Amino acid sequence: MCTVTFLPIDGKVFITSNRDENVKRPLALPPLRQDSTRYSFVCPKDQLAGGTWIAYRNDRSVMVLLNGAFQKHIAQPVYRKSRGLIFRDIFVLERPADAFTHINLHDIEPFTMVLWQNDRLTEMRWDGVRKNLTQKDARTPHIWSSCTLYTHESILSREKHFQQWLARPKQYSPAEVMQFHLCTRQNEEELESIRINRNNEMLTVSVSCIEMSRQHSYFHYSDLLTEKNYHLSL
Repeated sequence: MCTVTFLPIDGKVFITSNRDENVKRPLALPPLRQDSTRYSFVCPKDQLAGGTWIAYRNDRSVMVLLNGAFQKHIAQPVYRKSRGLIFRDIFVLERPADAFTHINLHDIEPFTMVLWQNDRLTEMRWDGVRKNLTQKDARTPHIWSSCTLYTHESILSREKHFQQWLARPKQYSPAEVMQFHLCTRQNEEELESIRINRNNEMLTVSVSCIEMSRQHSYFHYSDLLTEKNYHLSL
């Protein structure tokens, strides 16, 4: 929930997310199928708060969560509800972008959500005071980095690194995309690394990659703490 990429390439779409968390937080459950009144979902589950940060549903919609909005905020000791549960409240509804515009976010910590639905890419940000909804170009790749972990300069540097990776010849595959999300770069504080390790306290604990084509969709999940990999046909 701290680095997300969107990659439309060769008739496929890859939506990939790194979850960066304090190692003291309980391990998340790997992706499981869940049902609501209208839809079925595949998503991992945060065992502490019960929510999630990335999910695929059976109408081929995908949504992913990042912490923070436009700039780093001062966290309150307690919030009314976790962002992972707000994610679920929005994504169970037919039109999540409309749900975002109407949901009460008072006393909810700032977040960014990226929605892929009906071949449209929508970015939804809540900064603690105002909502911002933006349509993104779904024909081009994008990268998002959580402003709670990265400075503006680091975010720009990571975007440049992403563009350099895109420019190199390659066969795009889930393994190739996930390998980008596991790369580290050596600098003073490793602030440009996609996979992070901050003093063995804040780590990239998992990588989720949702791969979609017109014929098939798959959920690839790598738990970096247990070293277990999961591949679900959707």
